[in-house]
Amino acid sequence: MPKALVFIDHDMIVRHFVLADAFRELERAFDVTYVFNDDISTDKTWINVDVESLGLGRVLTTNVPRKRMGSWYKLYAISVLNAQRGTANYRGRRERMADINGWPRTIYYELLSLPGIFQFTRRKFLRELGTYAPLEELIDAEAPDIVIHPSILTGYYINELLPICKTRGIPTLVLMNAWDNPSQKAITTSLPDKLGVWGTQTRDHAIEFMRMPPEQIEILGAAQFDLYRTSVSETDDELRAMFRVPKGKPILLYGGVSKSINETRHLRLLEEAIESGAIQDCHVLYRPHPWRGGLVEGEENFFDIDFKHVSMDPHMTRYYQRILDTGDDNFDMAEYEVTKKLLTLIAGTVSSMSTIQLETALFGKPSISFMPGPDMATKYGKSTAIGFRLMHFRGLWECPGVEICDSDAGLADAINRLLDQSHDPDMRRTIHDYARQYAELEGPTYAERLRDLSLEMAQRGQG
Repeated sequence: MPKALVFIDHDMIVRHFVLADAFRELERAFDVTYVFNDDISTDKTWINVDVESLGLGRVLTTNVPRKRMGSWYKLYAISVLNAQRGTANYRGRRERMADINGWPRTIYYELLSLPGIFQFTRRKFLRELGTYAPLEELIDAEAPDIVIHPSILTGYYINELLPICKTRGIPTLVLMNAWDNPSQKAITTSLPDKLGVWGTQTRDHAIEFMRMPPEQIEILGAAQFDLYRTSVSETDDELRAMFRVPKGKPILLYGGVSKSINETRHLRLLEEAIESGAIQDCHVLYRPHPWRGGLVEGEENFFDIDFKHVSMDPHMTRYYQRILDTGDDNFDMAEYEVTKKLLTLIAGTVSSMSTIQLETALFGKPSISFMPGPDMATKYGKSTAIGFRLMHFRGLWECPGVEICDSDAGLADAINRLLDQSHDPDMRRTIHDYARQYAELEGPTYAERLRDLSLEMAQRGQG
């Protein structure tokens, strides 16, 4: 039986791949060993989950230090800018980098990303950083037929694994983790033999923004969304009981965002509009983002407000309360099976900027990108506003049934349109058909596609 090493360096990968059972078929075709990074050099570890609780087979650990990962960042930053220069995404991506690093450093990176200077700087980095010897020793000892790395396209492993495997002739398969990866990231040290993407949109983005050769890209679907292929077993009444929402009313989802803004301000707007009759009678279900962090300046505690028409997703209350009580904002392993039931129940979604809007479209339901001026002027709102200019998100606004609302005054009318559209089967079919470009959810499952591609790559490598 051929041997596969699967490298995992982030809790997000555990949620999106391991808990999604993405490696089920791989384990039937390969002798699989999972490799996790246990960074003992810092408290800011990316793996917080109890690995033993995952029920995996053979597991190894490495100790790639955070300092080494940080040393690669400069090359990563200039590689992103070099690859995206001249594209429609360049300005927004440059602004996002400046939002994180400041303009002086970003302009310095921009200078180093210029043709000629970039090639010289890249060679210098590769020569000085080399490869991580303990990782080389592990790969040599294991002698895998293929190395698979589900990745956020940055992190502890990606810069290390690719050149190590390339010099040994070991096929490498990198699996994108999130919607924005191909339009935001760059692979710096060596290209993988294959990059697994979600659908046609991310394939095109990998070609344009990462400069990946088309023949090295494979559409696999989105591992975490694969369960959206099938319907839920619960009735509408059972779903309402599960989410503790009233019967007989349309349910509007308010999806929180990862770079949070004043979400309780938005919820108050919705509460008041429903109470006054400006919005058709409905109920709002608030779902905090599973890594939203603490309250922003001026944001009220949700539980201090006596809402009549708004409630919180009961599956997220413990996470929200934990942040309030302890400040512990570690990643929450929100279950996609719960999200599937939620998206089945709702009429549509309101959010500032979240993948939940893409998921809503996959269910053929309308959504609103709510980005009013007062919120966009805040520190967090400015970061969100930059995200609106990035190409992965802009394409969603071309989807029928996805509306932009940029003022408090326009919100009620936008929601009334959304509620009307939610009853229109033709509109729902149109939204669903448009959303197919984002994630392949037909034909073989993600696990089956991953198995078949891995076998093909391993056999080719052996030949």
